[in-house]
Amino acid sequence: MWDIAPDHAPGLIAGLAMVPVALAALLLRRSRRRVAGTVQAAAVLMAVAGAVHLGLVPSHLGEPVTAGLFAGNGVCYIVLSQAFTWRWWRVASFVLITATLLGYLGYIALGLDQPDQVALTTKLIELTALGLVIVPVRGRGARGDAASRWALLATGLPLLTFVVGGTVWGVDLANPDVRHVHAGAVLQATGSAATPEQQAAAQRLYDETSAAIAPYRDWHAAWAAGYRPSGPQTAASTHWLNAAYAGRTVKA
Repeated sequence: MWDIAPDHAPGLIAGLAMVPVALAALLLRRSRRRVAGTVQAAAVLMAVAGAVHLGLVPSHLGEPVTAGLFAGNGVCYIVLSQAFTWRWWRVASFVLITATLLGYLGYIALGLDQPDQVALTTKLIELTALGLVIVPVRGRGARGDAASRWALLATGLPLLTFVVGGTVWGVDLANPDVRHVHAGAVLQATGSAATPEQQAAAQRLYDETSAAIAPYRDWHAAWAAGYRPSGPQTAASTHWLNAAYAGRTVKA
């Protein structure tokens, strides 16, 4: 039942492909030794988020504004992921990630897009990167600056996480879409009433099933035919399986 929108799959693939690339790029840079591990981790996560956004561009070319936002955001993420030694890197990263998160909330609130697993995963990556960006580095900055950052981590980040998650679920439940039901569940839409053909098919299935199980109303007959009970024995009903039919495909 759970799936992702087909037009978002390239973003997921691009994000996964970026993980080893971002790690390799980081390890090849000697300057990484001058920054904290939290900064390095945030840089990798930002590169992954950027790759996801860039991967979504081709499938959204029919929506110029959306494609442009994905492209611009992806480029900014990747550029900043490589500029972690820049003096203003933390400030720029904080602004970019926060603006991206809030911009996405506004985008789905206006009904311009529906959330799915790719979007939710990307938001989780961005929230994690934001937390790593905020974490103060020991021995750098004033004591008051470190205290304010810890306060922001303790209050601001959880609040932003709650707002992002609450908005995503609220929008998804208020605006159901057969392609993105319940934040990504892809369900087959059905009519509100069965057609005569569907009723006939259901009755035929019922009759055939009733005839097929009639010889096994006595469990001794089912046992003799090779069927064995499975699942909890204390339930109101029990499923009986026949190992001889395991792996076979039933043709309708």
